[in-house]
Amino acid sequence: MKNFNTSIFIQVLEVEKCGSISRAAQNLFLSQSNLSTSIKSLENELGYSIFTRSSQGVTITPEGKLFLKSAKIIYAELRNIEKIEKIYKAKDSNLSIVCVYSSFIFQKFIEFRKNYFLGNTKDSFKETGLNQAMQDIIAKTYRVGFFYDFDNNIHKRWELAEKYFLDINLLSTSIPVTALISVNHPLSNEAALTPETLQSYPIVTFEDFENDDWLGAMGILAEKDVLYIFDRGGMIETVKNGHYIGISVGRPISFIKENMSLVSIPIHGIKHQLNQYWVKSNSYELNEVEQGFLRFIKKF
Repeated sequence: MKNFNTSIFIQVLEVEKCGSISRAAQNLFLSQSNLSTSIKSLENELGYSIFTRSSQGVTITPEGKLFLKSAKIIYAELRNIEKIEKIYKAKDSNLSIVCVYSSFIFQKFIEFRKNYFLGNTKDSFKETGLNQAMQDIIAKTYRVGFFYDFDNNIHKRWELAEKYFLDINLLSTSIPVTALISVNHPLSNEAALTPETLQSYPIVTFEDFENDDWLGAMGILAEKDVLYIFDRGGMIETVKNGHYIGISVGRPISFIKENMSLVSIPIHGIKHQLNQYWVKSNSYELNEVEQGFLRFIKKF
């Protein structure tokens, strides 16, 4: 089909987002007539309408919904293909890491760069939620990812791996889960906490985790009073300035040293085991620096 190219996907997806051909044309710096003609030509080739036009804008037809679902996948893969040259050109000398919130991985990233004199390389490190980290690896925005997952949920990641050709590797098992608490909190002197105890207090945790994947797997009910925070600094300030309990992974030693007003308490009684993994596209071969970083991480 002669109209099946990257630009037509961009145009159709923009019309869907705007709900209007005229507004989409403005965003795409096209004339309304040219955009309308381009989409109409595509619809003629397909043999069905993607949009129904009216004076109020456009609505998506049943056939259009199916087309757009496939179009988003195809467009994402076309973008991935365009990134391949850039990824492999940069791969020989730097680190490109996306990590689900982990002070341990971040600390080791800084230590590795310092110990191996990587100050002149253009390394990149991103902390984010589980869903976004997996999407960044799928989209090849980052080359190597680190994430943790409870053993009852890892099948979801394996399904993603099979669908998007990912290589998932076990890094460490039985990762401790801890509570980050203000020294003024009623529970600050406890030797250990349980999910049942936490159920009685408001919780702050990182966003972009499905409840069943994180708090639910710990045995904390979905209707619990939970505040979702995007960054570590926001979590720390929330814990320091209120009665919230932060949920963290491992012992955030650097936090405690830098914030004497906080304590870290292990959470016992979690039924499922938390493990840590690293992931990459199965078509990507790690460069020497990335291999060195993995060896460095495994020492600890």
